[in-house]
Amino acid sequence: MRIYVSGSLAYDRIMNFEGRFSDHILPDKIHVLNVCFNVNGLQEKLGGTAGNIAYGLAQLGERPVLLGCLGRDGARYLEWMQEHGVDTSQVRHVQEEFTAGAFITTDKSDNQITGFNPGAMGHSCQCVVDDIKPDASLAIVAPGNLEDLTTLPSKFRRRGIPFIFDPGQSLNILNGPDLAKAFNKAKILISNDYELELIQRMTGLKLSQILDRVEALITTKGEEGSVLWQGPDRTDIPACPANQVLDPTGAGDAYRSGLLKAMALGKDLSEACLWGAVLASYAVACYGTQEYEVDQAEFYKRLESLGGSAAA
Repeated sequence: MRIYVSGSLAYDRIMNFEGRFSDHILPDKIHVLNVCFNVNGLQEKLGGTAGNIAYGLAQLGERPVLLGCLGRDGARYLEWMQEHGVDTSQVRHVQEEFTAGAFITTDKSDNQITGFNPGAMGHSCQCVVDDIKPDASLAIVAPGNLEDLTTLPSKFRRRGIPFIFDPGQSLNILNGPDLAKAFNKAKILISNDYELELIQRMTGLKLSQILDRVEALITTKGEEGSVLWQGPDRTDIPACPANQVLDPTGAGDAYRSGLLKAMALGKDLSEACLWGAVLASYAVACYGTQEYEVDQAEFYKRLESLGGSAAA
């Protein structure tokens, strides 16, 4: 089974400010704001939805096909993916741009100021699906380039390739009609509970109407687990306890990796959601979204603790 992963590829540059932003912002001068924060070093982490999901799949023994764009500074990212067994043959290189980057500064009160440069993500991955075998493939369309979000679903539908639609952080660049068209006849529409509310408002569709348009709907709820809807049938999926919780960033992408891996193995969707929950428990135990490593025996032990079963 070949798994195609579309979405963003980005560098996350993380900085810490030892003070509080509020101590350096004058409320009566907010209209002429001009501030500078001296930060305590900088960490660079690899991120982006497609990269995170592909990394998780590789940790579970898959060789996913990465669909996305890197800029002229993307060599390190490409090498990292290749070292971890990801197929990067379909990654598009946009030499006139930098790779997408988030510049995140956090103060001692956990307030954040983030600047984001889309860079190469502003370009479509230009995926051609004609040679993809529908009966031996899965795909996910994750947050990233607007053109990819709106055109890849129709390409996958036309080719008969089952796909997961995951609008997530890209909901703010979509409009209601395009959003509804994109997830129509998707294998799965996946979002967190807040995003599901936005999807309903943007499309004007009730939950029952969304369920009529997709084979399944998955709603993730953090430490409260997730919910799987297949038509009117609801299944509550437990969260998997983590050894420690250091950083929830990337847990959703890890969930999607576990979900896709189990689907590729032919597991039913309730079982596949358990795989997602288990992999998410690895992601939250590390700072950064591509920092965890999976021990297979331990993974299956956690899976069985939730009532799941190991791969055949």
